[in-house]
Amino acid sequence: MTGDHDRITGHHDDAYPPEAERTFAALPPAGGRGFAETWWGRAWLKALEDSALDGAQLKLGRRHARAGAVGAVSVRPGRITAVVRDRDHSRHRTDVLLPQLTGAQWDRFLDLVADRAGHLAALLDRDVPPVLAEDAAAAGIELLPGIGDMESECGCGAWDHCAHSSALCYQVARLLDQDPFVLLLLRGRGERELLAELQARSASRAGAPAGREAGRSGPARGAGRRGVRGARHPAAAAGASAARRRAGAAPVLGGHTARSGRGGGRAGVPGP
Repeated sequence: MTGDHDRITGHHDDAYPPEAERTFAALPPAGGRGFAETWWGRAWLKALEDSALDGAQLKLGRRHARAGAVGAVSVRPGRITAVVRDRDHSRHRTDVLLPQLTGAQWDRFLDLVADRAGHLAALLDRDVPPVLAEDAAAAGIELLPGIGDMESECGCGAWDHCAHSSALCYQVARLLDQDPFVLLLLRGRGERELLAELQARSASRAGAPAGREAGRSGPARGAGRRGVRGARHPAAAAGASAARRRAGAAPVLGGHTARSGRGGGRAGVPGP
């Protein structure tokens, strides 16, 4: 019981190192007609609703989530967890499971990003462009869930998706509004691990040692002058831009930050 409570409240156990688990505080009730605001949030909802087998439970779960009945949400590779409050005020621990990408799929995904300057610069700048989902799918890597991908475990005793697991899935759409990196963590890679791997691949492609620390011996001679000697690799420039843009990021429990609307283009996926 203690382990379950720790995961829900943001403490980490030995199975999940801190980087591989993020906990988001409970969100207030959702107002307005639409439930998600960004492309990633709406894309998640469309995938959820297109693959749902029980529309009645899905609608009830949406009501729970809209009413603010979902507690703090823990996200880690392959699993999201929360306590959901029912209409009779009983509480149920609910888990939704999504398959992680395989090692081979992650290799293809990282190569895809590293080979495309726009994707690489965006991710190193802590942005997840919507076109990345389409390009990944074309390479055989589905970031968004499909039919049969999501399984549930709930304390209410339901053998399949129930109103509580549906409510949790709806809440994930709001988390993706805040930070699309949540989806990549759910698929198996934390943000820092992912960005470190991308930087290493980018450096390798540029012919630079992946482990060399920028500025270890001070700035290169001639830095800031015209010409090649003072130029930085695009990956390093994007990383520096990311550092500047971190100021003003909204805090998220678990030691990470999330900016509202990151990667939040609105075209491509209709609202629910």
